[in-house]
Amino acid sequence: MKWQYTTAQFITSGLGDESGAGDLETALNQLGADGWELVSTTLYHNLEAQQDVILLVFKRPAV
Repeated sequence: MKWQYTTAQFITSGLGDESGAGDLETALNQLGADGWELVSTTLYHNLEAQQDVILLVFKRPAV
């Protein structure tokens, strides 16, 4: 089977920051409705912007 991949990034001020939780949930629900499955998450710190970033990787069967 062949796969198609996409990514999404969300900026946060830390793991305890829930200010964007609603936006994240909305985005996840929309991607799921479009057939995307979350397969990986990575949290990294952007030193220049002094922000934490959550990188999400999704896949779905290629058409």
